[in-house]
Order: sequence, then structure tokens, then C-alpha cells
Amino acid sequence: MKRFSRDIFKRDVLPWFFLVPAIISFALFKYYPILLGFFVSFFEVNIVDLPGTFIGFDNYIRAFQDEDFLNAIVNTFQFLCISLLINFWVPILLATLINEVRHGKTFMRTMYFIPAVAPGIAMSVLWKYIWQPDYGLANYIMKVLGLPTQKWLNDPLLVKWCMQFPGLIIGGGLTMVIYLAALQDVPEEQHESALLDGAGFLRRIFCISLPQIKPIVLTMLVLAVIDVFNMFDNVQIMTGGGPSGATETMVLYAYDQAYTFLNYGYAITLSCLTFLCVFVLTAIQMSIGGDSLISRKDKKRTRRLRAAHLKAKEE
Repeated sequence: MKRFSRDIFKRDVLPWFFLVPAIISFALFKYYPILLGFFVSFFEVNIVDLPGTFIGFDNYIRAFQDEDFLNAIVNTFQFLCISLLINFWVPILLATLINEVRHGKTFMRTMYFIPAVAPGIAMSVLWKYIWQPDYGLANYIMKVLGLPTQKWLNDPLLVKWCMQFPGLIIGGGLTMVIYLAALQDVPEEQHESALLDGAGFLRRIFCISLPQIKPIVLTMLVLAVIDVFNMFDNVQIMTGGGPSGATETMVLYAYDQAYTFLNYGYAITLSCLTFLCVFVLTAIQMSIGGDSLISRKDKKRTRRLRAAHLKAKEE
């Protein structure tokens, strides 16, 4: 009986001693601020007499009637599309190519990873000067190649592409290393068998490598969406939301409302709407890709174990 009680304690009680600190930390520093933010969003905040005057859904109605905020929503989704187009697939391609290299793999992995170690703010300042129309490196290269110079960050049509391109170098190295680590876990015997069967490079990549790292790809996709909706520092440093509001994001607009116009209640409302957008998109992604995180073999095994457990319990 004593042995039985000790086993129950180790299995059912002891793990909670390790989980409780993390649960308390998340509750205090994650979930409580989120719930408090939604609560405050129904008030016109008065710093002297917090939380202020209760105004119901007026802040939310104001947000959907605010043309500047609607423009920020459009800009954020455009940033998302551009990021998925040029920043999401390229690290997968680089990791796939480097994984096929037999010699110098460590050197190439290190060289791609070094820019990711540099501070993001410092890199944003550097790229701001690279895109500078008058004396920047980008226009210097255009002149050397005999091509017309561009306004880059001052051009509403080019500015979003210019701002997302550094992410390919700054964040792409870290993402590439994650994909490369996942690809190296793919059994080499499968590639060798495919080669014996006459499978080419592309067929091995699409039929063997990519399907086995699909859970990692889906996870990185979720993180990429969250990262775009949290864009702030690089936008603030490189353009400040310009030109003419072409790079004003949802987070930056909420920041301006809070610290420039002192509309704290309205700024919190905008932050809550941003959170809801990220939550809904993440939930959609997880619902679509969640089933693929578990293989059919694992599902069958789980069903067999569950059936065996229920049968033993009935007996």
C-alpha cells in the first residue's frame, strides 16, 4: 500500500510541483494582462482616476470607422503576404540545398547564421542607410549596373518590399538552421533507397524530405504570422509609418495613439483587435495543419492503445 501511494505521488502529484511555477508566471504575466486589456478597452481611460469612464463598445466602433486604422490593417496583411512570399520559402530552399552538400556544410551553416546574431535594431539602422536614395549602397549598385536609381523607402510601391527584404538575411539564417536541423533527422537510408530506384533530386525533396519536416514548417508558419503582426521596431526605425502611411502597422498605430495622442483606452482597444486577429489566424492554421502533426500510424496506434485500455478496464 505504501509502495502504491508512493507511485501515485510520483506519477500524479510530483509533476505539478514543477508545473505550478510556470502556470503562475503565465497567469500573472501573460493571461492577466490580456484579460485586463480587454477590460480596459471598454473605458475611456483617465490616468488620474483609473480605469476611467465606461463607454462600452464605443472604442471598437471608433476603430472600425477609423480610416487610418483600416489602412494599418491593410498594410499589415500586405506585409504578411510579402513576408510569406520572400521570407518564408527561401530558408526552406537554402536548408534543402545545404543539406545536400557533402563537404563544408558546417561552414555554410555558420555563415548564414552569423547575421541572425546581430542586434535587430542595429541591422534596421544599417539597412535604412543602404536604402537611402541619395548616398545608399542600393542606388550605388544600380548606378554601377547602369540601371535607374529608385526612391526605395520613399516610394509607397517599393517600401514594403524593401522593409521585408532584410528579414531574409537577419531572420532567415536562424530559420534556415532550424529547417536544416530537421532535415538532418530524416533517415539517410530513405534517400539512398530512392536513389537506387532512380529518384531525382526534386522527387526526393518533395516526396521524402519535405513531408517529414511538415510539422516544423507549419510551426514556423504560425510564428511567421505572429512575427508580422508584431512588427514595430524595424518600422519605427526605418520609416516611422511613412511614406504617407504606407507602412503604418496595427501595432505602430496603437503605439502612436497611446504615446503621441495619449488615447490610452483607444490604443488598448487597437491592441486587443490585433491580438484577436493573431488568435483567429493562428487557430485557423492550427486547425488546418493540426491533423498533419500526427501521422496516420500514430493515430492508429493511439486508437489501438485506447481500445485496449477500455477493454482492460471493463474486465
